Amino acid sequence: MNIGLVGLPKSGKTTTFHLLTGTKLDPAQTYRREATRAVATIIDTRAQKIHEITGSAKLVFTTVEYHDTPPVEMGSAKADWFSSQIAAHLKLSDALIQVVRAFGTDEMEEGIDVLRDIRLVEDELIFSDLVVLEGRQKRLQKTARLKPLSDEDKRELELLEQGKALLEENKPLRLLELPPEDKKRLRGFQFLSEKPLLVLINGDEGDMKSIESSLPSLQKELEGKNVHILSLCAQIEQEISELSEDEQAAFLADLGVTEPALKRVLRASFDLLGLLSFFTTNEKETHVWTLRGGQTALEAAAAVHTDFAQRFIRAEVVSFEDFDSLGGYPGCREKGLLRLEGKDYIVKDGDVLLIRHN
Repeated sequence: MNIGLVGLPKSGKTTTFHLLTGTKLDPAQTYRREATRAVATIIDTRAQKIHEITGSAKLVFTTVEYHDTPPVEMGSAKADWFSSQIAAHLKLSDALIQVVRAFGTDEMEEGIDVLRDIRLVEDELIFSDLVVLEGRQKRLQKTARLKPLSDEDKRELELLEQGKALLEENKPLRLLELPPEDKKRLRGFQFLSEKPLLVLINGDEGDMKSIESSLPSLQKELEGKNVHILSLCAQIEQEISELSEDEQAAFLADLGVTEPALKRVLRASFDLLGLLSFFTTNEKETHVWTLRGGQTALEAAAAVHTDFAQRFIRAEVVSFEDFDSLGGYPGCREKGLLRLEGKDYIVKDGDVLLIRHN
């Protein structure tokens, strides 16, 4: 999973990046025009439990790669550095996180305005997509003047026209409802406004309750944009992350927060992308894998190893809850809870899979 962070200057985006990745903030690099990346490990307590039950030698968690891009400035989508340092990295992302400032004194005359800042960044993403789309559209139209277009090119041109109409209304391409085959046709363009978007409202410690209470109305303002919203205080969360587990729990309780921002953001990211986790385990290794919701046992086998998919026979499946309560495979077999499933079985979150192949 690959997630790109984007935001206006002084939004706390880089602090949030270091919070999510567990890396250290270099005070000398609080403002930079080069993108940076780091990988975070997603700790799944279910996998830890399976690891303990199985006694496997190794435990492998899922990871997520974050890209921290330079701050977006107004009109930056027209600049070369935007294309090379922001768009190039965001295009690699499966989803985007926009960090929005809701703290301090705004130097802009209009003052702090979360909704305004969300729209300002999205305007830049939309303009960037419009440039890419129009470039391809012109090339297809030029080809059409020289020779008849293939059916595939005709369909692509129709889709580009639909997308252009949406962008010219200042609406993101994620609102374009298309069948899977048409989405595949546009995938190569890696449009930025088409990617799932999570907005993080970054506020002061003392303002978190009022920010939380304002989220429903903000979500309503963005209704129809297909945007998810969370709040956090990145500075405080960064300080909490450096404490011991016991100290973290006490600190979070004082703030009235039930879990660290990292867990909430990761869960929201999974939800954005429609992802689920399944597990494989044996004496050598317990491993967490991710799939998109609705994918099959055959696709799960391919995620583990392409050979497993090619030589797939069946999958033995049990839920994590049963695996945990019955102490592993022996107890599940004894109770008849280890099911044999074929390649078309739809994998569920928390499934423990034993893939049989020849």
